Amino acid sequence: MKELTDSYDDLKDADVLRSRLANDGYLFFRGLLPRDVVADVHEQLARILYDSDWLARDADPRELVASGRAVEEGSAGFFGAYTAIQSTEAFHRLAVRPELLELAGRLLGEEAFAHPAHICRIAPPSPGANPTPIHQDYRFIQGSVDTLTTWLPLSAAPPEIGGLRVLAGSPRLGVLPVKASDGPGMMRAEADENHPEWRTTSYQPGDVLLFGSLTVHGAMPNRTKQLRLSADFRYQALSAPMARDLLGTGKPHYHPEVPDFRTLTRGWTSTDCVEVPAGVTFVDRWDPRVDDVPTPPSRFAYASGDSDQG
Repeated sequence: MKELTDSYDDLKDADVLRSRLANDGYLFFRGLLPRDVVADVHEQLARILYDSDWLARDADPRELVASGRAVEEGSAGFFGAYTAIQSTEAFHRLAVRPELLELAGRLLGEEAFAHPAHICRIAPPSPGANPTPIHQDYRFIQGSVDTLTTWLPLSAAPPEIGGLRVLAGSPRLGVLPVKASDGPGMMRAEADENHPEWRTTSYQPGDVLLFGSLTVHGAMPNRTKQLRLSADFRYQALSAPMARDLLGTGKPHYHPEVPDFRTLTRGWTSTDCVEVPAGVTFVDRWDPRVDDVPTPPSRFAYASGDSDQG
């Protein structure tokens, strides 16, 4: 598998970043976020997982050594720990770090905001848990095709612990058909799992991987004894439409299994990091499992036509 291209040195050059995103479908920034800030979130979440018996009692919680009680995302026993994580203000504050908001705005060419549904991924060792299948975010996010996702490792994530991989150039394929699959999201994009343009790296806390909603990506199996801890944050332009949630717009990830923000944010210093700005327009959702989804035009001018990545 190929190594991700590091774009940190071009961080301030919007034209270079947009061109690279249009060509590759992703941008990777080594050490974009302060390590101490990420380490603080890591420590708070590790304590929650330890108190929830997800971690071995005879190891330092910060090492994230999994116990036999660690469970797959969405299964029985998951939502107690996940609700506590979603109640952690420092986790949500990561999503509105200036490094991330300014990067999204630079790419989109206007002010951007973070979607309130901030996702924490806690991946237990395989084969007890299925990795997130390869997919495109557009079917899940909907709204604007130019919604951007950032994937952040909250602990060291070498390939063997199941770090994220992306298929470079895959936005040129358009919106791909899907089929049912195990793992988070329960849908798999029909793309070549063995294509030579799959890319990953040995991630460290502070690294940021950004990609568009048509980029094919997925997690790899966790072949260690540790939990893999990461976050998914999504950004869009203020002027772009946002898909209306079926159970209420601006709800937490996994609502209603997780309480709404009114409950989660009790005692916080501020709730601005989980609010949708005024003036955002909303559109209705469509069934994400339908076969024929037209590919909307993108401001990143992904190359159209035939591709060798089918």
